[in-house]
Amino acid sequence: MARYLLFRGLIDTLDLYTDEFAKIFRAQGADCLVLDAGRMEEEMVRLKAFLLRPVTAAVSFNNIGLHLELEDGQNIWDAFQIPFWNILMDHPFHYKKALDTAPEQTVLLCMDKNHLEYVARFFPHIKKTEFFPHAGISVRKKEDILPLGERKIDVLYAGGLSRYAAEGLIPDLGKFMDFDAFALVKRALERLIQEPDSTTEQVIEQCLNQMQPVYDDKRLGEIISGLRFVDSFAVSFYREQMVRILAESGITVTVFGAGWERCGWEHPNFIYAGEIPPRQILELMNQSKVVLNTMTWFKRGAHDRIFNGMLAGAAVVTDTSQYLQEHFKDARELRVFSLKEMHALADIVKELLADIEGAQQMADCGYQESLAHHMWKNRIDALTAGQKS
Repeated sequence: MARYLLFRGLIDTLDLYTDEFAKIFRAQGADCLVLDAGRMEEEMVRLKAFLLRPVTAAVSFNNIGLHLELEDGQNIWDAFQIPFWNILMDHPFHYKKALDTAPEQTVLLCMDKNHLEYVARFFPHIKKTEFFPHAGISVRKKEDILPLGERKIDVLYAGGLSRYAAEGLIPDLGKFMDFDAFALVKRALERLIQEPDSTTEQVIEQCLNQMQPVYDDKRLGEIISGLRFVDSFAVSFYREQMVRILAESGITVTVFGAGWERCGWEHPNFIYAGEIPPRQILELMNQSKVVLNTMTWFKRGAHDRIFNGMLAGAAVVTDTSQYLQEHFKDARELRVFSLKEMHALADIVKELLADIEGAQQMADCGYQESLAHHMWKNRIDALTAGQKS
């Protein structure tokens, strides 16, 4: 019997994924222990009892539990030779400190193929990495999914303006003595806005090389991680542009997420509805005709908003990526737009809202495709098959 350890209790969104994983593992006949990461001292008794028998893997998101230790200071996963499936929902440069000291048993699962290359270059001690794209969760049976014409929300966007959270990531730029960090940040952000197909690490390195001799990877990784806030600023710029373009084009957009109350502009078509639990967002997608997505600067990956929207029976509109181009056809299962051509977004959404029958056909195709290939069960099945081979 397969046996898995999981962690929850710190972040609502990650708990949603953890609960889904535990449900899938148990449906497959596995034994699962879900630990409360917020009270690990008390949970150690349960953990040690579970470790008395072989454990298939510890499964976690964003490094939770990665550095758990025994009383003698030895990493638990290395001591018991338990693979630690560490699923990164964000770019690895956000987790430099944790990844620099990752145990040998780490299996790093990345949501974007570019992240695999980044890990290979800047965290070469991590030997096991896998591409593990986002997936979706279905909360309603097919027969309970409302037709688009009966839905009350025209357009839904669920995602925060991350630049405000990223303000806390801004280091003291004056402490970068070997180059002008203020000039580099300005130049890098301008480049990301002008060339949105580029990755943040590419742009920072290119801008840095224009200012100074080439750094070795150790120093370059430190600089990229230190200046990673520019990534969130670029993401937020395009998220805000997307919503504003639609609102000013006469399309009502309902938005959930942190930071929008600080965006500094208002419009009658812009409805900010605050922050709500992730599972409630899934229910609201079932009441939305169009679900919008923007990537978190994933150029060769996806985002769960896409698959959750499809599984909710909505018409999904998203900026594109290599992964989406490989797995979907524009206008068949979803509609895509380019960040370089944001002006086309309003026409795409207007077309969907005006042609509900056509939008319904596309939504039905998206639902079937996600149901068959893009649920978390599909990702877990692929992962476990790969680990056995």
